[in-house]
Amino acid sequence: MDNLNGIMVCVTYQKTCDKLISHGIKLNEGLNAPLYVVHCVQTGRNFLGNPYEGEALEYLFTAAQIAGGELTLLRKDNVDDALVDFAKIHDIGLIVMGSSPGRHDDNIISRLKQRLPDVKFEIVG
Repeated sequence: MDNLNGIMVCVTYQKTCDKLISHGIKLNEGLNAPLYVVHCVQTGRNFLGNPYEGEALEYLFTAAQIAGGELTLLRKDNVDDALVDFAKIHDIGLIVMGSSPGRHDDNIISRLKQRLPDVKFEIVG
């Protein structure tokens, strides 16, 4: 995976996001590409969807810093649009995501792959 301009790790509020961030770090070894840890939520919803939002945000921020990356919180009516826009603006070459439940032909992973055909995807199960 040479010439990666940026790596985007998409996380949720779950503490299992460590696994995704660690995977992003491993893929970035020797590349020194910018690493972005991104959490996106639909407009009108709580950022992390739980009563411990402050603690969870602090946890994500710390995890991103330890990884040598930066945490970005996005809010938009359409989450897919927000992630696609971010990937294009930051010239992302690789997106790391957790596996998505539901039909594989219409989940967020397949929709993003369709809209970002030049971006590589690493799905962590």
